[in-house]
Amino acid sequence: MRIGAAAAGTALLAAAAPTWAATSATMSVSAQIVAGCAINGAVPASGASVGSLGALDFGSVASLSTAPLRAALTPAATVSLRCTPGVPVTMTVDGGLHYAGGSRGMVLTGGTARIAYALFSDSAYSATIQPGATVSVNVAGSPSPLTLPIFGQATPTGLTSAGLYSDTLTVTLQW
Repeated sequence: MRIGAAAAGTALLAAAAPTWAATSATMSVSAQIVAGCAINGAVPASGASVGSLGALDFGSVASLSTAPLRAALTPAATVSLRCTPGVPVTMTVDGGLHYAGGSRGMVLTGGTARIAYALFSDSAYSATIQPGATVSVNVAGSPSPLTLPIFGQATPTGLTSAGLYSDTLTVTLQW
């Protein structure tokens, strides 16, 4: 009988053993990609300066010249602007260090002589960029580096003192 009792005990243990069940549940996985721009491969903090965007160089001209001087922004090799396609990008340009009488001006180094100049957002020099005015930047070619639409025209008076004339502008990009 002992054998029978042992067999019966084994059967009870088998019947009382817990059974494991399979369960399933869902979990959420997501990411939000925010449109924006990167300068030199990094997204700058709002309000941060990224250095020099380039130069607007009118070249050299004789002091007696009155011919208009024209130039386009030459981007700095160290600054690259790349944006998500379709993101709206705008820029504003301030009046510079020597804004006076309703115009931007370059001032003679070490002097006070001034040459007035104007900025334009097109190569036809027809769309003036007023200080603080918002100008759209075309990002259709992005993520290739973008060229900012800044063109300048200066008009010497013909009585301009010889020397180097300069100004510094602040360009603000928003997206």
